[in-house]
Amino acid sequence: MAKKQTFGDKGKKTGVSDFKMAKLVFSVKSEKSNAWKFVEKHVRIPNGENEQPILAKAISDYAK
Repeated sequence: MAKKQTFGDKGKKTGVSDFKMAKLVFSVKSEKSNAWKFVEKHVRIPNGENEQPILAKAISDYAK
């Protein structure tokens, strides 16, 4: 018989992670329809790093 797995068991991770995840949501104006759309990205931020330059780079990388 299978072992019951709880939500808490799924969330447990082995070891200590050396990063944190951030959900970045920003708006972009469409060139074709001239309408605004929202873009959603998950960005990995290393521990001890400043978040602002990493998030700004993620937004500028999308525009390229």
